[in-house]
Formats: sequence, C-alpha cells, structure tokens
Amino acid sequence: MKPTKDYLETSLWYKEPISDPNQIFAEFFTAAALKDYRKRIKEVLKAAFGKHIWPKESPGALLYYFKMIESVINAAWLINKDNKTSPLIINYEDSFNPNLFCSWHADSTQWDFFPRVLSFKEYVDPYIVFKRFFKYLALPAWKVELQDLLEYALVETSLHEAGIKKDMLSLYFQLSKLIEAAHLIDVRENNHIGGNPKNRIKTTR
Repeated sequence: MKPTKDYLETSLWYKEPISDPNQIFAEFFTAAALKDYRKRIKEVLKAAFGKHIWPKESPGALLYYFKMIESVINAAWLINKDNKTSPLIINYEDSFNPNLFCSWHADSTQWDFFPRVLSFKEYVDPYIVFKRFFKYLALPAWKVELQDLLEYALVETSLHEAGIKKDMLSLYFQLSKLIEAAHLIDVRENNHIGGNPKNRIKTTR
C-alpha cells in the first residue's frame, strides 16, 4: 500500500466520500450499540491471534463490520486534520451525568454506555483519542492492520504462526478507545441520524 495521506486512496472496503464525519459515527451506532462493538473487537482479535476461525457469523457479516470500522477510522482522520476539541466544559463531578454518555439504544444500560478504557482527560475531550490513535499508527498503517486482522480472523493460522508480530493488547485498547470516543462525540454533538431526530428512532431488538 502506497504511503498516501488521502483516506479515499487508502480505502480498503469503505470507498464512499465523507461529507459529514459526525454522521459516520451516527450511522455506525445505528448499526449496533457500543456494547456490541466492544464484544466484537474482542472476538475478532481472539480469532486473528488464535488458532480458530471466526465462529459467530458469515464472512460477509465480518467484512461488513470491518467496512464500518474503516469508515470510523476515515471519519476520525478527517476530524483530526481539523484539530477539533470538545465544545463542552466537563468537571469531574459531572462524570456520571447520563446526558454525557448515554445513547438511545433501549436494550443498553448506563453501564453499557459508560466508557471503559478512556482516561478522564479523554472522556472530557474525546478528540484527544484521535490524535493519539494516529500518533500510534498513521492512516495507511491502520488500513494494513485491518486487512491483517480480517484475513487471520477467517483462517486457522494465527498471526504469530504466520510470522506477523503485533501487539494484541495495544490494538485492543486503540480500537476500543476509538469507538468509545466516537460514541461520546455522537451522544454529545449529534442530534439526528441521517436527518431523523434521535429520539424518534426505535430499536428493533
């Protein structure tokens, strides 16, 4: 993969131009709740680093999941280019205010919505996570990581058996922080999903 900084040129599966990065986050959390993405990240890493094949769903479903993750990475990259910061002032005593972290999914609890891996500083300003995410790896390198994880989640050979050395724990924390930061921005700054007010959207599960 050539070392370009253009998110469309580095695209693997998500090749659509992004006009509103925040709506990418809104659509991402329309497809599934935060608790589901947390679980999926663990399962994918376990499959890629272990000797078993992704067991949960069809390969097409896993490809769709990776396409969604790539869309979030692309959106985060665009936002990070603009050096955005949080418009809110959040004090420590406000940490458990549900308006700051609870979304509209009816089958999730406040605990399901609350960030698990963010520092308080990242909780206050989730845009910091994007800076650290792309400092850890550049955009093209993240696309290589996604490609490797998908490939080795679908075969019995593990990444280590293939001679590909990766830090599983770091990948887990980086990807988990990414989706938690996107979740907080979605809750705090998006009042609609594709033009539909959030409070009118009903979960079908």
